Amino acid sequence: MRSMLSGLHRVALVVLCLAALTLTACGSRHYTITTTDGTTRDAVGEPRFDETSQTYTYKDLDGRKVTIKREDVQVIQERAD
Repeated sequence: MRSMLSGLHRVALVVLCLAALTLTACGSRHYTITTTDGTTRDAVGEPRFDETSQTYTYKDLDGRKVTIKREDVQVIQERAD
């Protein structure tokens, strides 16, 4: 009986962890980066600026890490959706 309860606790813990991860992913803010040549790029989460290299780093919609020079960025805006 005790091992069955232990198994149920593990299942409940896994379900709670998955729910938390799902909610965290859904809660990520999206940003639109407009470059000086007029193209737009989508970022998941706020782009981070590096003072040393003068670049912004962000994750694109496919989860890839992208770096762009500050001089190539016209504006970064948080999306409303």
